[in-house]
Amino acid sequence: MFALTMVLAAVCPAVAQDRALNGLVDPMVGTGNDDQGDTIPGPTLPAGSIHPSPETISANTSNAGYDRDAPLSGFAQLHTQGSGGTTSYGTFLVSPQTGVLAMREADHLSPKSNERAGAAGYSVRLDRYATDVEIAPAHHAALYRFTFPKTGDAHLLFDVTRKIKGALGSDGAEVTLIPREGKIVGRVRSKGYWSPAKVDIWFVAKVDAAPTAWGIESAGVRQDGATTAQVTADRPLRAWWTFGDQGRKPVAMKIAVSFTSAERAEALLNQDVPGWDIAAVRSAAARVWDGVLSKVTIAGVPEADKRRFYTALYHSAIQPRDRTQDQPEADRKTPLYDDHYTLWDTYHTLYPLMSLIRPAQYAGVIGSFIHSWERFGAADTAFIAGRNFHVGQAGDEVDNVIGEGFLRGVPGVDWRKAADVVLFNANERRRPRYLVDGFFAVGDRSPEGEPQRARSGSATVGMALNDYYASVVAAGAGRTDEAAALRKRSGNWRNVWDASATSDGYSGFVGPRFADGTFQPNDPKRGWNGKKHDNFGFYEGTGWIYSYAPVHDIPGMVAIMGGRDAFVRRLQHAFDAGLIDYTNEPSFSTPWLFSEVGRPDLASFYANRVFTRFTATAYPGDEDNGAMSSHYMFNRIGLFPKLGSASFYLHAPHQPRSVITLPNGRTFSIVAHGYRPGAIYIGGAMLNGKRLDSALIAQDDILKGGTLDLEVTRKPGNWSRSPPVQH
Repeated sequence: MFALTMVLAAVCPAVAQDRALNGLVDPMVGTGNDDQGDTIPGPTLPAGSIHPSPETISANTSNAGYDRDAPLSGFAQLHTQGSGGTTSYGTFLVSPQTGVLAMREADHLSPKSNERAGAAGYSVRLDRYATDVEIAPAHHAALYRFTFPKTGDAHLLFDVTRKIKGALGSDGAEVTLIPREGKIVGRVRSKGYWSPAKVDIWFVAKVDAAPTAWGIESAGVRQDGATTAQVTADRPLRAWWTFGDQGRKPVAMKIAVSFTSAERAEALLNQDVPGWDIAAVRSAAARVWDGVLSKVTIAGVPEADKRRFYTALYHSAIQPRDRTQDQPEADRKTPLYDDHYTLWDTYHTLYPLMSLIRPAQYAGVIGSFIHSWERFGAADTAFIAGRNFHVGQAGDEVDNVIGEGFLRGVPGVDWRKAADVVLFNANERRRPRYLVDGFFAVGDRSPEGEPQRARSGSATVGMALNDYYASVVAAGAGRTDEAAALRKRSGNWRNVWDASATSDGYSGFVGPRFADGTFQPNDPKRGWNGKKHDNFGFYEGTGWIYSYAPVHDIPGMVAIMGGRDAFVRRLQHAFDAGLIDYTNEPSFSTPWLFSEVGRPDLASFYANRVFTRFTATAYPGDEDNGAMSSHYMFNRIGLFPKLGSASFYLHAPHQPRSVITLPNGRTFSIVAHGYRPGAIYIGGAMLNGKRLDSALIAQDDILKGGTLDLEVTRKPGNWSRSPPVQH
């Protein structure tokens, strides 16, 4: 252990903090397809309801709607950040054009140049139309500025019924043009989105220039001069403004979207963007982002590292979306956080991060769950466009988010009402066989229809974890008998432990189980080839992967695998043989399990291996609504959440200094003494001047503020080579 005097002498000098952190954000990071992030370059606000961004329809267009190498078709107002699977949103496309107006999306594609993306704004030149486009975001609305050529007709085409990749996503739509006001109002009933719910979405847009012509194309029939139309399901609907070239100035357009009504969309538009000053809107967005990005800062590394870090922090703050004000008036005092795609992804890292730097938002999310349960009788893993979707990825991850928030002391939550939600899920929403026999069987069905995501091995382990979280919330609410029953039931993961299964000389794995109690033959390696998951017993995983998933019962996991030494050997083999997909959510925590058996050196080694998978321009998979970006942030600063607790694991940071600014105004600094490339191990630790021998730190100790001094080395040592103190 290094001496306190060494610590005091070696503390890094203060580094001047960047004043405009938003300028370090590069939204182009992660805009590749599924194995790179599925993010989008358009600007938004933290938890912003609207997210305008450019659209493409090429074969390589990501699920988010963008291919950086393809021509642009226009700019849509709603997107989901970094989600895989069935596409959603890409709603209300606006296409600026000149010359002959083209209706079909494939007919108005334009090459681009001078594309610039930032946290507070986006701009690009549409080369085909010699038109410059700028976008600045507010919370529910966005302000555009179109600089058309000086001569010839210019147009703004509004495609009301399309969705991502130019698909038709409508179960009916309508549009109204009001030429004297330069206003257009539209509605679509969504269809074919990730969630099967059909939801009405409205927009209101206004322009600051008088249109000289207008019209509507309804179900393929063009009607010049028409001002209103509606279509039935699966029929396209488009409308347009035309502007003459006499005395032409840039055309400004502001647009808002509502999931409540056209009237609410217009009210939010007037509230968020009362004027036409795009520079003012952009500056306001920049100030908001600077406040959010200042909550965690790093120093002592090149600007490229800072750009990567602050971009991840930016991505981690985008979803869920705060739509509290987009509700009927009677509900606006109740929080509404929307677009969870899904909690199965985000409970691992996004919510522990939120508990440190945005606990008020965390409380709002839980309040939103409570309101959803009271209003709809359910609060489900996917809540999208204001509707619950009971997917079967593992179980009921609302319980995990609520339970993690309870354990981490999130203030401002009515925990008695929260207990009602998790106990309802525990007693009513788990699958029937699980409630009776203690496992989800091969052939059992989850409620979401096709594709079926729930599988015997993964769903059983997931529901056992749900039960653990429900038990801690129930205990906190004084419901001790129910808590005790659920704590016992959280051991149900053992019901799918197949002691006879073998792989690479190791015995015992989680496996799929038939309804009669017998195990389905299954190679624990089956279904992960380094790129894709395809195992009939698990959702995005294998027997190897899910055997490390019962993170609420790590002592039981270690014991069932043969004890501490056997656990270490087996886990090392799993990583070295490529059997763990540590960039997918079921394995997010797996590298840090080494710290549970006295090998934090190995935790740091494999955490560093994960870290190298995040490149300068991409995530190692879907960004998943903040899951992957918050994972990167924790890995970067030297902390990682121990799920089911109020603690964080420690590993070597990737910069000399990190500072977390806490909601209480205090700061917590992490100083890596001896930092240099390749120094990936912790050789010693001190917390506020006192020696720390545990590879865990309590959240309460972080929230008190202070300094964590770490000696980092290139070679592993003996620090914390014993099981950590449990918090």
